[in-house]
Amino acid sequence: MIARERLAREFLALAAIDAPSLHEREMADALRARLEAFGATVAEDGAGAALGGNAGNLLADLPGDLPGPPLLFSAHMDTVVPCVGKTPRLDADGRFRSDGTTVLGSDDLAGVCAILEAARSLREDGVPHRAIQIVFSVGEEINLLGAQQVAPGALEAREGYVLDTSGRPGHAVDTAPGNRHIEAVFRGRASHAGIAPEKGANAVAAAAAGIAACAWGRLDPLTTANVGRIEGGGPTNIVPEECRVSCECRSFEAARLDALAGSIAESFRTAAARHGCTVDVEDRKAYETFALDEAHPVVRRFADACAALGIAPDLSRGGGGSDANVYAHRGVACLVMACGMTDVHSTHESLALDDLEAVARLVRELMVRA
Repeated sequence: MIARERLAREFLALAAIDAPSLHEREMADALRARLEAFGATVAEDGAGAALGGNAGNLLADLPGDLPGPPLLFSAHMDTVVPCVGKTPRLDADGRFRSDGTTVLGSDDLAGVCAILEAARSLREDGVPHRAIQIVFSVGEEINLLGAQQVAPGALEAREGYVLDTSGRPGHAVDTAPGNRHIEAVFRGRASHAGIAPEKGANAVAAAAAGIAACAWGRLDPLTTANVGRIEGGGPTNIVPEECRVSCECRSFEAARLDALAGSIAESFRTAAARHGCTVDVEDRKAYETFALDEAHPVVRRFADACAALGIAPDLSRGGGGSDANVYAHRGVACLVMACGMTDVHSTHESLALDDLEAVARLVRELMVRA
């Protein structure tokens, strides 16, 4: 059975570990020890070296007693900043919180702990279960970079569950958008801004014109775009010769995403030319969309597991990406499960122990179903 007090202790212990993206070494060591303690075979891949980090993805296999290929359960080890020096606590109202100076880390340690406790409890109780593959990834918070390093052949599972979204137990995301990340470097010509501005070519002005020519925000029900950073220039008496722009676009339709990314790049090139500048545009596919219909075995199994526990399933389309986007295009169909976490990516983040326990029970129920 799920051990509530152990689950609470586990979360507090893991949340106290600093694990910013690409610095997950201490977390990886702690999780490997826990996985091996209940009989999993664990390997660490080369994602850390490939990404310039200090730890790779953990891939664990737990043999099963029931027929069928393994099921995948995945969560990520890294945490968004500010996440160094976390002091998690369990308050009298039954919610985990930080001291308010850092995030809590329930994104995604709620998922990590639910998977660990579900698998551990099955082994302790001697309950027959499916063969289980567990992936704890690095670098998820920086465009899913860790999961993208998982070798396709390392995933034997064809179906699975990624525990990595906000909401109550029973909520899940069955459709998510693709993402294109666009970096543009505008290059102009420096000159004295007061004596000879006409000899210069203003890279900042070119970048601003390029941004102004594009539409941002929610462009239609399926598509969004956002410019996140513009940086460049220097003293006001110098015509700036370089400016960098970072932006993204997302859509549930691949063709719309391709067209939008191309339109942004063309707007940047047109603006650069009009201002006498050049621009280098890097258009990178961060991740692709995925979608599961209600008849898919992954969705049906989830609905049945919820019903067995008296939980009302709630499936919806999500606006963010997760490792499920990557796994889907490695041939592993995944549903993204809510872990009970709230106000993630902020210092107000919290997690109810009741919800964490319910998620662990739900994961356990999935592990024993065909």
